[in-house]
Amino acid sequence: MEIGLGYASGGHDAVTRAAATAASRLHGATPHLALVITAAPAGDAMAEARGVLGRIQVAGGASALLLTDDGPMKSGALVVCVANADGAASGVAATSGRDLAAAGQAAARLVLSGWPFRARYPRGVGIAFGRSDSSDSALRFLDSWRDFMGPKMRTVCGVLGSPVLYGGNGSAEPRVSVACLEASYATGLGWSDATGEPSTEALVHGAADATLTAVKRLDGRPARLVLVVETAERHARLGSAAREEWAAIRGQLDESTPCGGWLVNDVAAYGRGVQPVAAPGALVVVAVGDSPRGESSRG
Repeated sequence: MEIGLGYASGGHDAVTRAAATAASRLHGATPHLALVITAAPAGDAMAEARGVLGRIQVAGGASALLLTDDGPMKSGALVVCVANADGAASGVAATSGRDLAAAGQAAARLVLSGWPFRARYPRGVGIAFGRSDSSDSALRFLDSWRDFMGPKMRTVCGVLGSPVLYGGNGSAEPRVSVACLEASYATGLGWSDATGEPSTEALVHGAADATLTAVKRLDGRPARLVLVVETAERHARLGSAAREEWAAIRGQLDESTPCGGWLVNDVAAYGRGVQPVAAPGALVVVAVGDSPRGESSRG
């Protein structure tokens, strides 16, 4: 597995620049899947990404803010691309429906239909983006998604602060956009929330603990990618301490580990130690590492 992460500040070609940076970090591998997240809606983000990466599977959407090593970005693009290891699979789905539950069911069916050779319950990690005009929560998506995907596909769903999602075919506006990696990759999730009105210092410590938890779930394998999905409510509570939170997250990782994130209105997740719950000021950290075979092949 090879992973490339790139981000670029505002401008009409931000997605193109971010995708070019991400592609340059794949060590010559051909990408199979890309996450594209923009701060403020972009023009034709999918066309820009594919102009650099080829006819690649794309999922993502528009967020109010991107989280990067250069600080929060109110305008720009974040692109993560993945070249699968041997024996691994990836899948995306952008589906509509009367609500997030219906869209989640449709997305799960669509992804599974592309994996006829997979077991009943695939394993791996999923990242879902919900449309902001959905009246229900990320939990509703996870409930129906998990009914089909089972317990081994660790999944994070964030409802964005924008109705713009990427990955659709243009025939209808999707209600949800999902990307999945299916393989024996090491995956870990960490969770923090603002239950009990914690201080900003406690929120910063909570983010560091969530990151450490996610990385520990990799069972000693190095993190190849870390993603942070944070609610806008938590970010607002932090105020000027938002940069301290990012530094605390970064402090749990190797300097070379690709790390990026985005803000959402609502987030929920499930998988190995993280249960889907509704809580104020939530943050989810996702860590991905090599599978045992992939690790040995890298030497």
